[in-house]
Order: sequence, then structure tokens, then C-alpha cells
Amino acid sequence: MTNTRRRRGHSTVPSWLWIPAGLGIAFLLVPIIGMITRIEPSHLGEIILSPESQVAMGLSLLTSVIAALVSVSIGFPLGYLLATRTFRGQRVVRTLILLPLVLPPVVSGLALLYTWGRTAFLGSLLTDMGLGLAYTTAAVVFAQIFVSLPFMVMSVETAVAARGQDFELAAAELGAAPNRVFFHITLPLLRQGIMTGAILCFARALGEFGATLTFAGSLSGVTRTMPLQIYLVRESDPQSAIALSLLLIVVALVIIVLAYRSPHAPRLRAPRSAAAPAPAVAPEAVEASTLRPGPSSTFSGGHTSESLTERPQPEASAVRLSARLPERGINVDLTMPTGSTTAIIGRNGAGKSSLFQLMTGAISAESGSLHIGAETVFDLDANRWPPVHARGIVHLAQNPLLFPHLSVIDNVAFGLRAHGRRTADARRLAGRMLSNLGVGHCADRRPDAVSGGQAARIALARALVTDPKLLLLDEPLSALDIDVRVETRSVLGQVLSDRSAVIITHDVDDVTALASTLVLIDSGSVAFSAPVGEVGASLSTASRQWPDLPGHDFLHSFCDGDTEGILCSRSR
Repeated sequence: MTNTRRRRGHSTVPSWLWIPAGLGIAFLLVPIIGMITRIEPSHLGEIILSPESQVAMGLSLLTSVIAALVSVSIGFPLGYLLATRTFRGQRVVRTLILLPLVLPPVVSGLALLYTWGRTAFLGSLLTDMGLGLAYTTAAVVFAQIFVSLPFMVMSVETAVAARGQDFELAAAELGAAPNRVFFHITLPLLRQGIMTGAILCFARALGEFGATLTFAGSLSGVTRTMPLQIYLVRESDPQSAIALSLLLIVVALVIIVLAYRSPHAPRLRAPRSAAAPAPAVAPEAVEASTLRPGPSSTFSGGHTSESLTERPQPEASAVRLSARLPERGINVDLTMPTGSTTAIIGRNGAGKSSLFQLMTGAISAESGSLHIGAETVFDLDANRWPPVHARGIVHLAQNPLLFPHLSVIDNVAFGLRAHGRRTADARRLAGRMLSNLGVGHCADRRPDAVSGGQAARIALARALVTDPKLLLLDEPLSALDIDVRVETRSVLGQVLSDRSAVIITHDVDDVTALASTLVLIDSGSVAFSAPVGEVGASLSTASRQWPDLPGHDFLHSFCDGDTEGILCSRSR
């Protein structure tokens, strides 16, 4: 009984939906079945193997493949930019791109004819150069691209919008320049959308008729594709038209099935269960002396040290952030010590995550600056706003954002490769960092085959191995089970020792175990700041002097969770 239940599972889908779904299947399949029943098998082979049929089918396949490849090469950039960039006239551009989807094919053919035909201005210029398009095989490809390109744009734009840009931002924070992010992260992650678009483009091009006939004509061996051949013989020999239609259907089905069986194609089945997670490694098994980060590397292409135990410290002693962003209610002046961890707390919507986005460069402030020690990361008054990959600031989000197409060890080595390390060196150092964090046995796995606690440590290893100037952690333990959270917090405390880091948290245990300074953010501003251990006394003094200070009620409530009296003992 248990096995039956597990096999069937539980569905929240209403069973009555099968009725319209079945009608939809029947509506599509019954006409094809009706056509098949009219076929006379005795003449089928003769019709399909005739020279005219083979030439038409070959021309259809050739032009459809070319049209699909061209649609991918120009449609992917167009769809990607529409999904990721905002520009004036964007809606108009998108409308014009999708227009061929609703135009009658003959109208599309007329548009091409009166643009590229021999009597048209552009067409006459090409004709004078000996490159006339009308009534050539190139005209067939043009017509197919015109009607199929929107499918590529739509597929890519939908895929990008659904997936977002979090992985690209994570890669940039690890030091990857835009080209590396695009070719190593964006393209692999969008390959399913690209494959879907390519299949749709090929299928649409293979069946194109009206635009081809209007713009390219019907010249045997030159422009007569299979749909035109079927139309030509339909009146004189219906059996031949049915047989050729069946051939076209079979070829289209074969191409689509082969494409969807590709390892890069969209999945048609439910994904398999992830491998059982390996047991978490107790923090006692991880030696504190080995938890220093990997190579110390500058973000300007400087020398990278082999040492895992030494790291140069900033010349000055503070991280200083000043930022104004009125549209998000940010008006902050914040100073934090270097070489230690600062915990930021506050209500949801107080502006904590916006501060992290400002520091990484994901969003831009109206004015302000960020200094880490003696180094200026950005200064808007001085017109200095470096790109994300040039800042040396790594942000660990609540979601580990491990690149799903890379193995664990290649995830950790990604930042080193972005900084110019050879693959072998990067993988060696990545493996050492994974071992230091107790997840070396996961090196060859895929991200979907590790547990939540392991994924958190792997993401931490990926960040630390690049030795960032500043490490930002946004509730990195919130999604973990209690026991895994305790273990991971212990490891995190060891690796953050003597490192400049900022952590956003709602857990008082994170503050007492990891931080040396506590900062309260309220309505986009710093409402309170004090060293951990002095919070209670500082809060009591501030409450007496300024009883209506914003955010102090939240801080009092936060202190109520300090059951051991480490953080706020004097305020209780």
C-alpha cells in the first residue's frame, strides 16, 4: 500500500481538467488520423521516392535548418536584451518583433517582396550587385526566418524572465567579467530555452507556405519546398498530396523527438530524485587551523599567493559606507571594523538587503561612497562606480546559488578561473578549500545531489577561495535545519575569524556566535550600533536619553531572545 501511494503521489490538479485536455488532444490528432486512413499503401513508396519529392524534401530540410540557425544566432541576443535591459521604445520593438506571428503568411510574403523584390529599392540595389533575392533559394530562407524568428525571441525572453539574473550576479561578484559570465553561466543555463526556440523555429520554417510562395515562387529544385510540392499536386493527384503530407509529418516528428532526446533539451519527464545527502561533518572534525581561505588574490589581476594561512590585512581599520537612495528610503552612514564580523538586524523592509546590493553594485545609489580600509571601492562624488566584478566583494545569499551545470569543485574553482588561474591549479585549490570546510567528499557531485548544509558550506568555500575584501552574508543559515545550522554556524565562526564580513540575520545566536559588532537598521538608516557585549548598556543609556528613538522596540524584542545573556545582559 505504501509503495502504491508513493508511486501515485498526491495531486492538487482537478481531475475534470482531463476532459478539455482530451478534447484538445482529439482536436489535434483526429484530422491526422483521418488523413492517414485515406492513404493507399501500394503507391506510398513510389510517391515518396520520386525525384520531385526527394528534391523538395531535401530543399525543405536544408532551408529550415539554415533558417533555424540564423534565428538562433540573431534571435537569442534580441530576446536576451529584451528580457534584461530597459530602453526607450522597448514595447514598440517587442510588438514589431511579434507581428509576424499574427500576420497572414501571404502578407508576410508581400512585405518581403516589396522590400527585397527586384523592383523594390533595397532589392534593386542587391540585384545590381548580382545578389538578387526574389525567386531564389535565399528568398526561401528569408521567408522562413521572417516567420520563425519571433519564436526564438519569445522562448529566450520567457526563459530569462523565469530564471532571473541571480546566477549572473553571483558569478560577477566572484570576479567574472561580463564575457565570462555570458559564455560560462548565461548560455549553459539558457540552453533549454535556446533548444526550445530552435525546435520551434525549425518546425515553423519546415511548414512555411504562404510567404515562400509569394516571395520566392515555386521553381523546382530552387524554391519549391515540400509544402509547395504538396500544394502543386493536390488538385491533380490527391493521393500524392496525402503521401507527401505524411512524409512531412514523419520528418517533423523525427526531428522534434531527436531534439527533445538531446541531453540539453527541456525535460519532458519529472526530474529524478536527488541523491541521498551525505551526513554532515561535525565541526569538531574540521581543524580550525586549516580553515583559512584559499589564495589571496587581488581583483585587479595582481599576484595570487599559494598560501592558505596568510592573508594581508587592510591598512586602515574600518569599512565606511555612506549612501543615499531616496527611492528605496536609504540614507545611511555606517562605520564597521575590518578584520571582524558585523551583524546587521532590523525589521523586514528596513533596507538591509538594499545596503548589500549597494555595496556589491547590483543597484546604484544617488550619492555616497564605500571605503574598505584605505581602499575606495566606489565614490559617486568622484564619479567612481566600478562594475560588480571589479569590487572584490562577495555576497552569499540565502540561496547558495550554486551553478547547476557545474560540479561542486568547478563551482568553487569558478572564481579562481575568473581571476586567471589555470584549471588544474584552480581545481586543486578548490578541492583543498572544500576539504577544509568538511565537504571535500562532495567535490564530484552536482549541486542537486548535496544537502542544504553541504550546499551552504560549498557556497562559502566558493566565496572564500577568492579571498574577497569584504564578505556579505544574507541570512545564510535561515533555511537549514536546527542541527545543521548549529554545525554550520560553528564552522562559519572559524572561517570568519580575522576576516572583514557583514551578516544580516534575525537569529540572536548568529550575533553572539559570529559578530563583534551589532548594527540596527530602521527605515534605511542606522538606528543603533554597539560592540557585542556592550549592547545592553548602550541600549539602556540610549533609551533613557532618547526614549522615542526609532527601532529600539525591535532591539528590545531581539534582546529577549538572548537567553544566555551574552548580547544584552544589562538590558534585561
